[in-house]
Amino acid sequence: MEQLSGLAWVTGYADGPPMNQGGVSDPVAGAHAAFALLVALAERDVTGVGCHVEVPMVEGALNTAAEQLIEHSGYGTLLTREGNRAPWGAPQNVYACRGYERWLALSVADEAQWLGLRAALGEPAWATEPGLATHIGRRQRHDHLDAHLAAWAAALELDEAVTVLLDHGVPAGAVADPRTASTHPQLVARRFFEEVEHPVAGTHPLPTVPFRYRGIDRWIRRPAPTLGQHTREILRELCDLDDADLDDLERVGVIGTMPRGL
Repeated sequence: MEQLSGLAWVTGYADGPPMNQGGVSDPVAGAHAAFALLVALAERDVTGVGCHVEVPMVEGALNTAAEQLIEHSGYGTLLTREGNRAPWGAPQNVYACRGYERWLALSVADEAQWLGLRAALGEPAWATEPGLATHIGRRQRHDHLDAHLAAWAAALELDEAVTVLLDHGVPAGAVADPRTASTHPQLVARRFFEEVEHPVAGTHPLPTVPFRYRGIDRWIRRPAPTLGQHTREILRELCDLDDADLDDLERVGVIGTMPRGL
């Protein structure tokens, strides 16, 4: 879907191929399907007539890629791959700080933020060059900016760099390691991760739904079932099989609680 919709076309570096974002169209399609279903149910309640609902995944992906379509159809602009850069940000990139895999992300979108960045850097001579006074000028000299910002960031601890930039009004943050997402203070406060005890995998923090309802303190009520955990219960209830029938099915390998061959 990323390739069909053009999302991959604008993902990657200018001197590289289109890149797959890793399945962003899956949750987008699911969200559109849920919305379409709710609208259909509301229509049924009003008219008393049901309807067939179609939710092609590619159309949801095209909604996500709307910026490309609008830019080209409205202005004739073909958006292309720019890596971590963007038309509205200059400089905008990620920069390695002191240590291993410690990455700083920043984006300067207007003149006030550019002046803040200059102040955070200590007003170095290179940052006061006349050619960098405008957004267009900074876009044209992005490689030049990247070289200086990379050298500046490499000498600092990540937390130190983020703090000094934010203190000067520059949008900046640490590039998150997904392994530490469950410890992020905001996500902890939101209770986005819930501890779940699984009989095989043990206890782990699991992500929940990205919204909260008043009166619902916990979304995950039980762990994921193990293989075949409910097979007997379901077949007994829905197919009216007794224990002898189920034992026969298990003996010949039709049902079971272990993968076949193990």
